[in-house]
Amino acid sequence: MRRLFVLPTSRAGWGLLLAFIVLVLAGTWPVIGLINQAALVYGLPLMIVWSYVIIFSCVGVMLVGNRLVERDGHE
Repeated sequence: MRRLFVLPTSRAGWGLLLAFIVLVLAGTWPVIGLINQAALVYGLPLMIVWSYVIIFSCVGVMLVGNRLVERDGHE
């Protein structure tokens, strides 16, 4: 029987999984409810800045993950 999920085998893999889970949780409603305030950061609403932080952080985590996969020689 095939496994439904593939778990990381290295410390770096577990760290990336944890980082991605934290980023997903940072974009859910309880955290957004805390961030959704009438404040401006560099002229942008705080909610928009938070969204940009999450999006660019996800891209960064995925880039690091791709670099680790290329370094290890996996396909």
